Amino acid sequence: MSTTEVTSYYTSLLASSSSSTATVTDSSSATDLSAEDFLTLLLAEIEHQDPTEPLDNAEMVSQLTGYSQLEELTNISDQMESIADAVSSSSAASGLDYIGKSVEAEGSSLVKSEDDISSMSFTLAGDAASVTINIYDADGNIVNTVSLGGLDEGSYAFDWDGTDADGNTADDGTYYVAMSALDSDGDSVSVTTTTSGTVTGLQITSDGVVLVLEDGRTVNMEDVTSVTS
Repeated sequence: MSTTEVTSYYTSLLASSSSSTATVTDSSSATDLSAEDFLTLLLAEIEHQDPTEPLDNAEMVSQLTGYSQLEELTNISDQMESIADAVSSSSAASGLDYIGKSVEAEGSSLVKSEDDISSMSFTLAGDAASVTINIYDADGNIVNTVSLGGLDEGSYAFDWDGTDADGNTADDGTYYVAMSALDSDGDSVSVTTTTSGTVTGLQITSDGVVLVLEDGRTVNMEDVTSVTS
C-alpha cells in the first residue's frame, strides 16, 4: 500500500467521522474513526512510505492536530447533551412542586366556560389618561373592546363579563387580551398583563417546562411571578 493510498483512506475516514459527529445517532457508524484506528492508519502510513519520499513532518503534525480537534469536539458534544438532559430533568422536577398550587404568571389568556371566566391583572408603569383592552378569540378576531378611562400607575384586576361588542354572550373557549395605555401627552404607557390559576399538570416542551392550569391554559414556568399554596 502506497503512502498516497493510506493517506487517502485516512482522509475519507476522517471525513466520515466528522459527518457522524455533526449528526448525533444512537449507534456508531461502521466507518467512525476511533483513536486506535487513527494510530493504526498513521503507523501503516509510516511503514509503507516511500523511502525516497518520506512522510513530511508537517503533514504528520497536521493529521495529529486534526484528529485531536475532532475528538475534542466529539467529547464536547457528548458533554453538552448530558448537561442538557440534566437541566431538563431538574426543571421538570422543579415543575412538580407547582402542582396543586395557585400561581400568577406573565400572560394574556382568558378562558370562558359558561359563567366561569378566568380573571387577569395588569400593571401600568405610569399614570395613564386612557386604557383600552381588546379581547380576541382564538382566530385573532376582535370580540370586544373595553375602555377603562384614566388610571394611576399601579396594578389592577380585570374581569371580563363574557360579552361581545354587541352585548351578546360570547362562545365558550380561550380568548386573548391586548392592552394599550396613553398618558396625557398621548405617549404610550408600558402595561404588562398577568394571569393566575391553579396548576394541575406540566408539559416538557422545546420552550422549557410549561405549567397547565385547571382551566386548560398554560404558562411557562419561567414566567411565574408568584406562588401560593
